[in-house]
Amino acid sequence: MKTHIIYIPGLGDRYDGFRSAALKTWRLWNVTTEYVPITWYDGESLVSKLNRIEAAIERTPADVNLVLIGESAGATLALHMATHARVDRVITLCGVARGNTPVSSYLRRRAPALNEGVNGLTDAYNTDVQSVRAVIDGVVGKKYSVVSGATEHVIWSIGHLTTIALCLTLYAPTVTAIAKKQK
Repeated sequence: MKTHIIYIPGLGDRYDGFRSAALKTWRLWNVTTEYVPITWYDGESLVSKLNRIEAAIERTPADVNLVLIGESAGATLALHMATHARVDRVITLCGVARGNTPVSSYLRRRAPALNEGVNGLTDAYNTDVQSVRAVIDGVVGKKYSVVSGATEHVIWSIGHLTTIALCLTLYAPTVTAIAKKQK
């Protein structure tokens, strides 16, 4: 069965072009992708951002395995959508994945949907959750990036942005293999 990935970015809207271009190369590993821009700093609510992901899910053909990949802050949104009947797997990539993740007052003002999303996270998911993280991540450490009960994958990289960039490019075969793995 084919695998379709909906990619949900984290903060840093200025990297959207890079993310989109990198995801186009994932066809080499036999997956299709859709990039859902979130625009974190627009002041919109959590619900409006989840509605964008819902629309992408509804566009996905019924005969594919559907995987959500939430990068960094985008992991909060992916986890909120984990209960959707169409979602087969969620992958958090250096993700903000725990309800107790501290969000700075600066980000609470600039990206209110992130704070809203973190506050609504739970520790229990019925969907298959895979957590991909760096060996050392100074932005979102292991304590906050690994969902309880998730399968953990450590990428041999140091740093948040570096690991995300590597997962989109050099480690794309690893990430797509995790997405395609049968339950």
